[in-house]
Amino acid sequence: MALGPQHVLSFSPDGKLFAFINDQGILRIWDTETNELKQEYTPNLQLSGPCTALTWVIVASSSCELTEGRKSKKARKSHTGLTKDSEANYLALGTSNGHISLYSYALGKIERTLKGEGHSGKITCLTQDDKGNLYSCGEDCQILVWSLSDEKQLSSWSVGTEKPYSIVYTKKSNNIIVGGRQIKVYSVASQELVQTFTGHTSDINLMSSLVLDDSVEYILSTSRMDRIICLWNVGKKGRNKSAACTLLMEDVAHCLTSHVDNESNLRVASVTRSGVIHMYLIAADNVKAEKPIKPKLTIKLASDSTTVIAPIPVVSVSLQHNYRPQELIFGYGSSSFLVFERLTPNFEEKLQVLIRTDPKSLYLTQGKASKKDAKLGVAQKTVTPIVNEADVNYKSSVTVSRKKLKAFEMPMESRLQNLNINAIPGGGAPQAQSKVQLLVQALHSKDNVLLRSVLHTHDIKTIQLTLLKLPVHYVGPLVNELTQFMQQKRMNVEYAVDWLKILVQTHSSQLMALGSEDLLNKFGPCIGIIEHRVNCLKELSKVAGRLDLLINQIKRNTNEDNLYTANALVYEDNDSSDSEVEDAGEKSSPDDEWDEDPEDIVENMDQDGEDNDDSENETDSDAENEEEMET
Repeated sequence: MALGPQHVLSFSPDGKLFAFINDQGILRIWDTETNELKQEYTPNLQLSGPCTALTWVIVASSSCELTEGRKSKKARKSHTGLTKDSEANYLALGTSNGHISLYSYALGKIERTLKGEGHSGKITCLTQDDKGNLYSCGEDCQILVWSLSDEKQLSSWSVGTEKPYSIVYTKKSNNIIVGGRQIKVYSVASQELVQTFTGHTSDINLMSSLVLDDSVEYILSTSRMDRIICLWNVGKKGRNKSAACTLLMEDVAHCLTSHVDNESNLRVASVTRSGVIHMYLIAADNVKAEKPIKPKLTIKLASDSTTVIAPIPVVSVSLQHNYRPQELIFGYGSSSFLVFERLTPNFEEKLQVLIRTDPKSLYLTQGKASKKDAKLGVAQKTVTPIVNEADVNYKSSVTVSRKKLKAFEMPMESRLQNLNINAIPGGGAPQAQSKVQLLVQALHSKDNVLLRSVLHTHDIKTIQLTLLKLPVHYVGPLVNELTQFMQQKRMNVEYAVDWLKILVQTHSSQLMALGSEDLLNKFGPCIGIIEHRVNCLKELSKVAGRLDLLINQIKRNTNEDNLYTANALVYEDNDSSDSEVEDAGEKSSPDDEWDEDPEDIVENMDQDGEDNDDSENETDSDAENEEEMET
């Protein structure tokens, strides 16, 4: 059986044990009668790879004795102390590497690995026949036959190009039915294709076999994307046979089981993705393909909380068990907290709602009660001794000689620091213990002023020491407060990022223990705020780049205007200036030469005027002579 794309689960044949492998590859085995987690096994992922398929197998007692002889005395002693039923229970685990290992429930570990070439891809499904052989199918489109007694691979054959995801063995006809996009029936003896059924729109992940009237064999199948269950009649040879009957569901199925009761009625139970159980009751004479059949009974679970009534999802269901087969075994809760219950279905009611306590809160209350009982037990076992003072011999204290005592002198540096008058009290780095007490008080009282005084620091060492000593149950409230800090100003965002980064590094193990759902709910708002701020970073960088270009251009223009306003360099040569002055003095005339009388100046001006008049008369006479010549 498979729950979702990554979960693998199965009930034991007697219905007393339930095996489940979660996303982390951890195998957990519960006792369905006591609701106790019996075993937990983490495989070596580097050697064997994560587990992708499992099924319960029954190994003969002879093989158990052979393997028992190989063990040490300590292991043999613990092994013989168990019951015969537990000794025969084994889990066949198929890994992503294509190999199969046998997990012993009695020893609580991988006892052996089957020898052979194995699959070239991961194993998708396993099943066992009544002869002690194991059949496996994988993504390499191959079916392999394994011998559990000889611990080796026997044979293999191909099933075409479609990847098989489920496999079922039919005892009456000795056939292997493989589910991919189609349902193909192969004969185990000849390894030939006998029948083909077509009707699903996606890959078939769940199948179950049954026999009606001790003569007719049927196959139940459902796919990953269909909300129907098809009933197929396995009989004569043929291809593309249609379904004998169709069952309707409200959602996609994650678990499927079937059983034929004493009145030869077919009982089918399925668990949908929403955690609801659908049950169908079909008479042997009413198997017709005229119209789809609706569920006879729908079972839902709800919590008994006084504040909020929330649905409790059902994880698995089983009808194929030897222990009280008329009852329905189902487990509800989550992958970490499971509770199993047996119920006799009442088909007179169409809808049945069961009020139950949430398994997670139930486990927490039981844990607190056990701790209180343990403390009371320890207190009751404590006995105060009765002392008779007459029998007590008091010894004197040991005296130490003065020679052994060493004089302690304070260094000069410490003395000078104590004499420092200007030292500010409390000016040093705050102690981590005081920060922890303040942080716990702020989270408990929800005092914003006190909380800001604690969180407003960039000292990495102080933050590390504070978070290292912070109690685990205050991690959740601190994450909520840091999320509110992320929604405020930039200064608060910087403080929140420093604290959040070191918080994830320090309490990573506690955060991983919450589970994927709780962890996503806790950090979802904070991650959304970070992504929103990161999306704005691109536009902000563009704006900052353009502003830098404008500022640089403005600075460049202002520098060009003031480029020639002042002399960059002034150089004076004293020798050249003196020589030029001397030359000018020699060439210049004395002062008396430049002084003249005003009467001389007037006479000179009159002479110049007469000369000019004579020149003008001469030019006029020349012009008259030229005119006479021309005539």
